[in-house]
Amino acid sequence: MQVSASAHTVVGSQDGATQWPIEGLRGLAAFMVMWWHFRHWVTEVRGVDAFGYTGVDLFFVLSGFVFAPYVFGKPLALGPFYVRRVLRIYPLYLVSLLIYVVLRQLQGAEPWRYFWQHVLMLHTTVSQEMAAYYNGAYWSLPVEVEFYALLPLLACLVGRRRHWFGVMLIGAVVLHLALSRWALPGQAPMPMVLANVHWPGLWGEFLLGCLAWRVGRLPVAGRWVPWLLGAAGALWLSAAMVWVAVGDSGVLAHPLLRGNMGYWAATAYALLMCAVSARAAEVNSAASNATTYKLWLARLSMLGGQLSYGVYLLHNAGQEVSGMLWPGLGGWPRVWAAAGLTVTAAWVLHRAVEAPARAWGRGWMPTVARK
Repeated sequence: MQVSASAHTVVGSQDGATQWPIEGLRGLAAFMVMWWHFRHWVTEVRGVDAFGYTGVDLFFVLSGFVFAPYVFGKPLALGPFYVRRVLRIYPLYLVSLLIYVVLRQLQGAEPWRYFWQHVLMLHTTVSQEMAAYYNGAYWSLPVEVEFYALLPLLACLVGRRRHWFGVMLIGAVVLHLALSRWALPGQAPMPMVLANVHWPGLWGEFLLGCLAWRVGRLPVAGRWVPWLLGAAGALWLSAAMVWVAVGDSGVLAHPLLRGNMGYWAATAYALLMCAVSARAAEVNSAASNATTYKLWLARLSMLGGQLSYGVYLLHNAGQEVSGMLWPGLGGWPRVWAAAGLTVTAAWVLHRAVEAPARAWGRGWMPTVARK
């Protein structure tokens, strides 16, 4: 949905009422991660705002939320599903990867050193150096792809027996807790360490998003919205304050905190998504009830969602390019310069690459479905 869509389209339908808050949260997640990487130019103090690095966990919860209808019974045509997923992620990812290759060339590094591993999304299977060689933010993409690959299996199991979802969620959380406790770098076999950044360690966050969608659809959920929002805020803030207070060394030293800060934040995000789902179910489909404020908020949210993937992929390039163009720049001017480059590049590539690829995929899907 484009920002230029009519007010009736953006907020008038129940689908639109669900979509624009999700797109807004998607944009928020991307800008949280960007701020986490940019904030060192203005402060070295460890503050609650730095907990914004958990924007990645918000992305995981959002993915689970968006695809939850398939888990709980919506028909899933595998061909169109995978076509849409590939065209949603891969074209812009490959273009951004080529941008980082050019940057490594300009910086005098080996531009093609880990290129094919990244093309095949195997860059998080060997070493931290490989994973972060081009862009540290790329680490989360294989986890997303793994969720998409496993989604049909989850949908099949839940379709046969609803209790399978609870079994999978509990199993995912238990597995994550075990890996967080015992899969320590330098002390555990490498496969166990790598599992922490792949589906065994993180799939539970996607399932929390699925659960949020399901709970939010309950008839009584609308009455819980204030409590859900309050609980989400309190849980997130408490996690951020603990993280600030004990520091990274304290988190690593505490067996209940080590590896679990992201899940703590993801639980807060899941409560927030419950509220979003419950509120959307109550929205009257008459667009005439929409206020000017809500229309502008919806349009801004849709724009944030459109730019979110590009901002996430390119914000580290924005840092590097701003340093090349203005080597003496620091503080807030550097933040705004890097952010401006990032948002501009994200907008251009959304128009030139991301949106056309998605549109082409939608046009191709009927052909795929017939085969």
